[in-house]
Amino acid sequence: MFKDRLSKALEIVKVAGKIAQERQQSIGLIEDKTGPMDVVTDIDRGTQDLILKTLEKDFPEDITWGEESGYPLSDFSSTWVLDPIDGTTNYIHGLPLYSISLAYYYQGVPVIGVIDSPSFGETFYSERGSGAYLNENPIHLSEVKDLRRSLLSTGFPHEQNRCDIIIPVYHHLLCRSQALRAIGSAALGIAYVACGRFEAYFQLGVSFYDVAAGVCMLEEVGGKVQQINEKPWGTSSRSIVALNPLIGQQLFDELNRFQIPEPVYS
Repeated sequence: MFKDRLSKALEIVKVAGKIAQERQQSIGLIEDKTGPMDVVTDIDRGTQDLILKTLEKDFPEDITWGEESGYPLSDFSSTWVLDPIDGTTNYIHGLPLYSISLAYYYQGVPVIGVIDSPSFGETFYSERGSGAYLNENPIHLSEVKDLRRSLLSTGFPHEQNRCDIIIPVYHHLLCRSQALRAIGSAALGIAYVACGRFEAYFQLGVSFYDVAAGVCMLEEVGGKVQQINEKPWGTSSRSIVALNPLIGQQLFDELNRFQIPEPVYS
């Protein structure tokens, strides 16, 4: 049903990824948005401009929106959602762990997800009902069933009050899992759960555009996505737990010890 959109999404995201990779050592502009931990570059804006203009030309009936659009999004009926550089801090420091993340929502549900990791030559993608893939090869969840043998991943919050809430959780899980990693890109973190590299990704303080593409591919391979308080995840959620169901109850048993509040959307 969405093959033409998926094909175009793959084509333009790969082109944009190649440009972003080539420009990483020659970034022209870096600006604070909300502060030093939340920045934007001219590459973010150029990538968004290239991708959204292409989609607008090919699918004029669709809504197109990106992180740098400057206004809130409320209509997810037939809508492209883009994070032009997920992991901008990594990107400006010359680290390879960044991605371009594009999702297409239909009737409120993400049905296409494309995550390009230019530095590693990896493109993850999915169409609802048709499986999820890495460079044309089907991907699958891991077979790990024990939290103690699980590799978990997280993203650090920017706000002091959220750090105060979540740091004790990190300490707790470090002693109850094989290891805990923070790679600096929520999109890649969830893609890595979908392909079996991680068993779970969780974050307190995250936006839908960071994770929408990953949500599509994770659900496509049988993964689960919820808020950190175990309620259903949606576009207004500000936390996420994206996981392999084999360790899902074990992980939530540990998270629920802390009664973590869902952040207020702002």
